[in-house]
Amino acid sequence: MNEYYNNTEVYPGSDSDGLNRYIAKVFGWMFLGLFLTAASTFAIVYGIGVSPAFAQAISAMQQFILIVFLLQVVLVGFISVRVQKMNTPTAISLYILYAVMNGFTIGLFAFMFAGSVVVSAFAITAISFGVMAVYGITAKQDLTKMGNLFRMGVLGLIIMSVVNIFLGSSPMEFLICLIGLVLFLGLTAYDTQKIKAFYYGTEATGDVRMASNLAVFGALMLYLDFINLFMFILRLLTGGRR
Repeated sequence: MNEYYNNTEVYPGSDSDGLNRYIAKVFGWMFLGLFLTAASTFAIVYGIGVSPAFAQAISAMQQFILIVFLLQVVLVGFISVRVQKMNTPTAISLYILYAVMNGFTIGLFAFMFAGSVVVSAFAITAISFGVMAVYGITAKQDLTKMGNLFRMGVLGLIIMSVVNIFLGSSPMEFLICLIGLVLFLGLTAYDTQKIKAFYYGTEATGDVRMASNLAVFGALMLYLDFINLFMFILRLLTGGRR
């Protein structure tokens, strides 16, 4: 799929209106994912608040949260690997499934914090994400060259997070949050520009099915950037609590 990742230049005959429609489509799918996640998160939090039996059931399910998280990772990996071959309805269904599953895990975290803190974290995330997304769309320089750097950064962040599970260091947790915040701000711009590559690449090949699949995949990338930004900002606002 590299031919769709690295073609950020404007192809002859490609029009800005078509690109704008494609970007709008990608962000439409992204916002649908965020809405489904917010709805499922609200359902979890509301259910815990009004039903002791439901709260007890959710509390019992917390021991399986690692399994749910691993299933989410596997699902994202599957979509990434198979996006070229699967049909569009399957790609959409898997994306929706992931967004709903993520709402469950976020719901368990959100219940631990005051509503005002969650709202503040969401507002800061939305503004930060919006600024970097606009930068990614309008930037003249080719941000795709930073792909390897971002991948190494994410790998390093994961290693640091795993190590700190055993160390329990508050200063290290704060550093992880800061690095994560900077990293996913950069990834937001990088992934937004990559959507342009998806459009130009599929426009050049005339592959309508691939264009639709990559629109969903692009939405998934931006969705993950937004969610990770939100979680790191929330952890910073709450002193690194998880």
